[in-house]
Amino acid sequence: MLRAVKNILKLNPWYIGLYIVVLILLMLSSYLEYKSRYRNVLQLIQDQSSMTAAVIAQSGSGQAYLTEELKRSYIDRAIDMLSILNQIDQAQKLSRSDLNKWVNDETIMSITTYDSDGKKDGGFGTVSKNTEAELTEDNTWLQNQLQPILSKKSELIIVGVDQGESIFTPHDSIADQFLVAIPRDRGGVITCQLSLEAEQNFKYLTAMESALEELLHVNGLQYLKLALDDREPYYVTKSGIMVDDSWTREPLADILFKVSKGDSSLLEVVRPVFFNSSLGEVRIGFKADTLLSLKGQIVYQILIRTTLFTLLAFVLLIFLLVRRNAALLEEEKKRIEAEVYRLEKLNRLREKQAAVGELAAGVAHEIRNPLNAIGIVAQRLKREFSTGKDQLEFESLTGTMVSEISRINESLQDFLEYTRPTPLNISSLDLVGFLNSIQDLYKSEAMEQQITLTVQAGTLQFDGDAGYLRQAISNLVRNALDACESGASITLSGQKQGDLIIVNIKDTGAGIAEDQLSRIFDLYYTTKDMGTGVGLALTHKIIADHHGTIEVMSRPGEGTTFEIELPVKQ
Repeated sequence: MLRAVKNILKLNPWYIGLYIVVLILLMLSSYLEYKSRYRNVLQLIQDQSSMTAAVIAQSGSGQAYLTEELKRSYIDRAIDMLSILNQIDQAQKLSRSDLNKWVNDETIMSITTYDSDGKKDGGFGTVSKNTEAELTEDNTWLQNQLQPILSKKSELIIVGVDQGESIFTPHDSIADQFLVAIPRDRGGVITCQLSLEAEQNFKYLTAMESALEELLHVNGLQYLKLALDDREPYYVTKSGIMVDDSWTREPLADILFKVSKGDSSLLEVVRPVFFNSSLGEVRIGFKADTLLSLKGQIVYQILIRTTLFTLLAFVLLIFLLVRRNAALLEEEKKRIEAEVYRLEKLNRLREKQAAVGELAAGVAHEIRNPLNAIGIVAQRLKREFSTGKDQLEFESLTGTMVSEISRINESLQDFLEYTRPTPLNISSLDLVGFLNSIQDLYKSEAMEQQITLTVQAGTLQFDGDAGYLRQAISNLVRNALDACESGASITLSGQKQGDLIIVNIKDTGAGIAEDQLSRIFDLYYTTKDMGTGVGLALTHKIIADHHGTIEVMSRPGEGTTFEIELPVKQ
């Protein structure tokens, strides 16, 4: 029994398989969620960076456009003013007061006239704030810039907007100066320059790098690059890193790339921009730590949730196992209780049978000897004495006495056989052959009563005493024939279940009343008019001596089934 319970409590392979499937589904779900959230993070970074790039591109393009417009405005104003002054100078040579008047009106300008040799004529229109050394260097630079007009190779010189016009740029500060010059009708050159304050304002308004550097204060940004048309791109960096074609680029999303070189690794967003029908490009570089941090947070959250779901699935599995085992134990408990009840009932029956058997043995022993003596006397009277005219009646009476004594003797013999242990002669039996032999015994009688007697069994080997088992099952078939009417059926079937042979004797006869089922194996209990009440009790004893069991299921009007369980090996 303990082994049976142990087998019941074994872990069901289906539960293990279900747990593995659930675990795989959880891991797959976690992986898919990780990929989805990672793509969402990349998309979010890309969208934000794209928006930032669009703002930078728009601002940068606008700044570049503003620079061009401001330069063009300065140039147009300078050319117009120089043309007017040249006309005035042609009519009457410009004086310092004339120049001062125009400079006062145009405070951002500084006007200077030069003769045919390139020397100043008329002086400065305003007082310069430059040092003497700077003035000397500036004069040298101006003389070099004015040579194309002095040599009559050019009618206009513009410096500070298109550096291609400059033939000499000795110093950055000078190269950035603003200068417009035209030929003077009197001979020489008339020039216009920005004042120091105006030049500083001009540089501030046109400084693209300064505007981009302001954006580098955003946390995580490392560099910005803005390229418009074929101009030299604007590039500002926070840590001095210059990302060029020597860096390896790995695409992560549509416009998001991972750029790396050696131990350095950055994320870069590349976004094309359009401004005033011009095609350009914005590149934004920022630390990869942001993505790695978000990636780590996603992995951490998914691992925590997967672990919780795994533990929940495990707890659920344990709960299902506990419930299943509890149900199985409850079923096993009921089965054991039923078995205990059956064994107690069998034990009570055996005790009753043993008590009745002992009583029968004692009574039979006490009756048998006097009964034999009476039988001998009756036979002697019948043989040796004569009554004359009543002789026939006398012989009939003495014959009846002898036959009844013989019948009592047979009953006493049955009682004595019931009380003695059954001497079993165990041999190997074939189930179908054994049942067919019983069928042969009652086939003719069944045909006479128009009852169908069939055998349903296979070739199965088991151990048993052929004679006693035939007697036991024959008693059951005999009772079935007595209980059946014309048209009924009796079936002898057998099968193997584990280490047991199951034999069923089923009929469709009258059945047995429920209040009689508990007493049918009692000695001397019978419902037949001429029955002795020994047959079923003896059948029960033979099956028990074979270490088997016999049960009966019956309903009045539906028939009766006797089920016999016998061990395959005795």
